[in-house]
Amino acid sequence: MLKTALMSAVATVALIAAGPALAQEATSPATPPAETMQAIPQQAATAPSVTEVLRADGRFTTLLAALEQAELTSVLESQAAVSIFAPTDDAFAALPEADRTRLMDPANVAELREVLLYHVIATDVGSDQIRGTRGGVPTAAGGQVQFDGTGEAIRVDAATVVEGDIQTANGAVFVLDAVLNPAASQAAMGDEEAVAPVESTPPTLPEEPTEDAMEPNDPLPTTPE
Repeated sequence: MLKTALMSAVATVALIAAGPALAQEATSPATPPAETMQAIPQQAATAPSVTEVLRADGRFTTLLAALEQAELTSVLESQAAVSIFAPTDDAFAALPEADRTRLMDPANVAELREVLLYHVIATDVGSDQIRGTRGGVPTAAGGQVQFDGTGEAIRVDAATVVEGDIQTANGAVFVLDAVLNPAASQAAMGDEEAVAPVESTPPTLPEEPTEDAMEPNDPLPTTPE
């Protein structure tokens, strides 16, 4: 079931959520144990990472540019297990122009980072874990996104997975036909089958990128409970 299969995501929720700048603010008790945070295994290092797969695909130039602007590319590449629900260029193009402009404005990097991390699950998810289930799953942004595998196609909030289980060295890519909006989370609206909410404080995201960007394999801070 979704709740059982993805409970590991609860333990690692928001490992990426604080973004680059919060690496300097994390305290020792909030640092995840070594067995939880693992770098990409050496035997998998030769396989393409999640961001390399996105780059090679050709459908995700806007997403990749957004990840770079939010200083999340190297953070995602350094994780041993991560799943990204990736909107295509067409999905971004379908957003109102004013929304695209606002998100890509350097002054709004905190909002951009929150939106991007809402598309990330801090564990390796497979379609077989979602099929036949429906419920909320913690995202790296701190909130929950709703997975719905009860229909013909897997739904993620209001978006549809048009291609799934694209394997990478450090997780999986699921292609979405729409950009997710954390403010419109269907899990947050309530669902009887939803996974119990994680008791955590939403991360405090920086207003703009800092010079203290995280290097690959740096431990990621958790969101304080």
